Amino acid sequence: MTPTVAPQFLTRAGRKRRVLGVLLAADVVALLASTFLATWLRFGELEAGASIENISANVTYWEISLLVSALWLLMLANERLYDLERLTWGAGEFSRVVRALGLGVVVFILITYALKTPGLSRAWTLLAFAFATVFVTLGRLLVRTWLQRARAKGRMHRRTLIVGSNDEGERIIRRLLDAPEQGLTPVGCLASSKADELGLDYCSDIVPHLGVARDVAEIVLDNEIDTVIIAGSAFDHEVISRIINELRGIDVSIHVSSGLFDVLTSRVLVRDIAGIPLMTVKGVSLSPANLRTKRVFDIAVSAFVLFVGIPLWLVLILAIKLDSRGPILYRQRRIGQDGTEFGMFKFRSMYPDADERLKELEKQNEATGPLFKMKDDPRVTRVGKWMRKFSLDEFPQLLNVLRGEMSLVGPRPPLPRETVQYTEHHWRRMEVPPGITGLWQVSGRSALTFDEMIRLDLYYIENWSVGFDIALLLRTVPAALFARGAY
Repeated sequence: MTPTVAPQFLTRAGRKRRVLGVLLAADVVALLASTFLATWLRFGELEAGASIENISANVTYWEISLLVSALWLLMLANERLYDLERLTWGAGEFSRVVRALGLGVVVFILITYALKTPGLSRAWTLLAFAFATVFVTLGRLLVRTWLQRARAKGRMHRRTLIVGSNDEGERIIRRLLDAPEQGLTPVGCLASSKADELGLDYCSDIVPHLGVARDVAEIVLDNEIDTVIIAGSAFDHEVISRIINELRGIDVSIHVSSGLFDVLTSRVLVRDIAGIPLMTVKGVSLSPANLRTKRVFDIAVSAFVLFVGIPLWLVLILAIKLDSRGPILYRQRRIGQDGTEFGMFKFRSMYPDADERLKELEKQNEATGPLFKMKDDPRVTRVGKWMRKFSLDEFPQLLNVLRGEMSLVGPRPPLPRETVQYTEHHWRRMEVPPGITGLWQVSGRSALTFDEMIRLDLYYIENWSVGFDIALLLRTVPAALFARGAY
């Protein structure tokens, strides 16, 4: 989505101070709450705490809580958990939080043994560690949510320079403009040497052209740039190294694009082998064993939802019968995995003559490519409009899942007439079982173009996992309830 308001830029130092202050305050509150709650649960009192044997009658768990919290803050800092770049992308944060807190517990226990004070309650220690893990993780999630919402409203943005004006540079700019919650707002681009030689410039129609890459240091300083993103395919490796060296000593974030737009970051590892920084892309595991796991998951969840949803089924059946004549269920021919045809079940949301009236409405098609979409389709019944708004007409497709024709998550199955226009590239989306929901449904649904739908479906296939399926199912619920992008 593109921002609806003009972005507001803070200075780099001002932005760091504000975000770091909020993050530090969240951690302090989380750690103190964890240790105080552990004290109250273990000893039944909070105001004075409880004395630790072998130290002094005046040393209480209240004071120990302050000491442990301070030690944990040091351990969190040691794990670079106050590096704002890592906060923004959140890579491996939970594991580093657990590691930091666990190390803090070990250090504190060693201190008590060194001071010959073994009277520290092990139950209190375990409770404090467990609470701290949960509270710190939740606190940081709230900080990231606050930051994303602030950025989506145009605040806390970073002036971002794209170095490289080739097609990769253009894709970077468009992706960042479509994701204002990331806070990286492109304010200009620099031409690469290849653009100078060949006259290639994909970016200046989107953002201002500020010069050429050889002047990057001067341009960064003159335009108060916060973040530099280098399009890796626009330069030779020697030129990229020179650009990075020229920015050495300037307080600016530097990122080099890999060009792997359709690969999930969890599949990418950066390793140092023989002094060579190598980027490893883990393969997609569409093994028979994993597909069987997916099938078992589909059957269990579908059966449960069908059983729980029986009252809703009865209400919808009654509403459909009272609204218009015709069958309750509509079975539509669709294309499944590897081009196999099957009958997809839906609650009937259109009048019985809908297929015959399609030809007269094709000129009013609002979709791109082979799809047909119409916001105010006259073939849709009154109850049908309501069911479609909340995707309730899709409910019977759980029967297709149980029959093995569909999955809970996957690319939407196309109509046979739509596949007539498919290229070999488009057919790749049918390498997996079609799904009731998928990545494009939670990313915009009917508002997306055909090409965007294909891109998201292929992204799902390339990065498939059972965990990814679960995440998409969880995201489908609010997308359907709030009818985002639905016709």
